[in-house]
Amino acid sequence: MTTTAYDHWSDTYELFEGAMAEDTWRLGIGAELAKLAAPGPVRILDLGAGTGMGSRVLADLVPQGEVTSLDRSAAMLEHGGIPPELRIVGDMARFTAEQDAYDFVVSGFDALNYLTAADLAECLGNAAAALRPGGHLVFDYSSRKVLQEDWRNLEHEETRDGVRLHRTHRWDPVLARSRSVLSLYGADGLLWRETHVQYVVDPFTMEELGRTAGLRTVRVRDIDGDGFTPGHTTHVYVLRKDEQGAVPNTGEQA
Repeated sequence: MTTTAYDHWSDTYELFEGAMAEDTWRLGIGAELAKLAAPGPVRILDLGAGTGMGSRVLADLVPQGEVTSLDRSAAMLEHGGIPPELRIVGDMARFTAEQDAYDFVVSGFDALNYLTAADLAECLGNAAAALRPGGHLVFDYSSRKVLQEDWRNLEHEETRDGVRLHRTHRWDPVLARSRSVLSLYGADGLLWRETHVQYVVDPFTMEELGRTAGLRTVRVRDIDGDGFTPGHTTHVYVLRKDEQGAVPNTGEQA
């Protein structure tokens, strides 16, 4: 099996990120789906699912939902114990899924920040194709503030269960992206090192990308509140597929 980014990270992902990821899912996507989901069975596609934290949170908040998990790392899905019939190994941007089949497409814990603007546009188009008319795309997304300012030149280290994780975050103004290097150390030295790259678009660009894909913006809010603050670290987006299919990009406000 070919090794991809996040394959090493899969073994220790929840050790270091589990609690924060669960909180983010509950405050963001989980809270939105708990309000939007119909009483009967609903089908959910999780993009960038990782070890399946989202499916576990949604099983609690939306028990009538069936979650299909998509991730580029087979190791992540395997480590999370995702059932084979609910597992898709694929790229978030260029995935294919059953058309008009899902009530919700979701993506949690800033997974869509790992896509360039071009890949994000492709992802939104494929998400729209997978959604039934009237279905929703719901995701959380790190803001420009956290990537460009808070993480501009950040270094952090923590030790848990006998292993030490060292992180560096650097904002690249030329390429307009955040480059994070994760290094895990054990008693005998370096165990592995992975580099992750994140991008960001502003809410206005996100709305235009959504409209082009046939998705209308319903709501954008701060992860921990009902309002929208441009300088907040994380925002929650709710986009809706038009009942008739594609929404023409007229420039009108949703």
